[in-house]
Amino acid sequence: MKKSVFIFPLLLVLSEMASYLSNDMYLPALPQIMREFHITQYQVQLTLSSWFLGSASMQLFVGPLSDRFGRRPIFILGMILFVISTFGCAIASNIYLLIFSRFVQGSVLCFVIVAGYATIHELYDQAHAIRILALMSSIAVLAPAFGPFLGSLILNIANWRWNFWFLLILGIILLGLHIKWMPEPLSADSRHSLHIRHVLSQYRKIITNRGFLTFTLAFCFIFCGFIAWIAAGPFYVIDQFSYNPSAFGFSQILIFACFISSTQLVKYLMEKIGVNKLIQCGLVITLCGSIIAFCLAIVRPNFLGGLVIGMMIFSFGSGFTFAPLQRLAIEASNEPMGSRMAILSTFISGSGLLASILVSIFYNGKLISFAYFLMMTSLLAGLIYAVGKKFHCVKSST
Repeated sequence: MKKSVFIFPLLLVLSEMASYLSNDMYLPALPQIMREFHITQYQVQLTLSSWFLGSASMQLFVGPLSDRFGRRPIFILGMILFVISTFGCAIASNIYLLIFSRFVQGSVLCFVIVAGYATIHELYDQAHAIRILALMSSIAVLAPAFGPFLGSLILNIANWRWNFWFLLILGIILLGLHIKWMPEPLSADSRHSLHIRHVLSQYRKIITNRGFLTFTLAFCFIFCGFIAWIAAGPFYVIDQFSYNPSAFGFSQILIFACFISSTQLVKYLMEKIGVNKLIQCGLVITLCGSIIAFCLAIVRPNFLGGLVIGMMIFSFGSGFTFAPLQRLAIEASNEPMGSRMAILSTFISGSGLLASILVSIFYNGKLISFAYFLMMTSLLAGLIYAVGKKFHCVKSST
């Protein structure tokens, strides 16, 4: 294989991290932004929701475009948009410009996930892809793990805008590296038509594929639990319990360190017990974590550590499921890879958007409300997977 095949996964996950950092680094600054623009908590959370809306807005276009013109040019276009939108966030003079720039910034994730991950799935077989995806996931979560902590450090010496100036420099560097190293896995004779009926037919076949839906929806509900914490965590830690921003950053490190540790076990466990048993084990652990969080919230409603402990266990179980569920969802369909990634990414981003909206609407400062939401998402993920297996949607894997 060419050297770029080995370098690209690292560059891709760094680009994904940059996109996530655009959300995570400024989480501790939400109260500061609220004060600077003289807006309400609901309005400042719209900057989160707009990012998730953007991240769910472009997949259905990016997928067919990458099937037609190739993965490389579409991905690089996304990196250019990242640089432009991050600059817009840094200079935003009002909440409306910030919300718009955040929307465009979120849409960049569509290019990264669809064109970028389609390249990974086309370059590697199942076993290698799951190992690479697990490793990439463990690196990518450094953004939500250390992003708030890094953002809080910046807040100690400068205002929230410097988060985006930092990301602007990072985006420019990554853009140059991708131009040099990103491979093009899609040959000219393998590209597909952009005819609307043809594309819609592909999408219909994907979303009616029972196996695809089983793996995708199970993943999405687990993902919802993470997004709910990312959206509500700063307000629990900083506002409700009056800790400083660094405390929220430290809690993020604990939670995502658990995720990273379990992703490092994926390769070993996949060889020992198989992909499907690995997923089942992960789903059981996530449910246990959410139940523990719920019980501790009932017994000690003012103990924030109980929620963090539950999230740590939930996160550990999630690390076993993320990469396998994504790969099995992709393998369940035979449609063009760009279209498969477009639908998968749309489901994932849509679930993130839904979770952030629900949190902004129903947040009441009580730990029990969040713990209940977390328990419902993990329970639904397990039920969907179990029902899919019952109806023979899940492939046996050794």
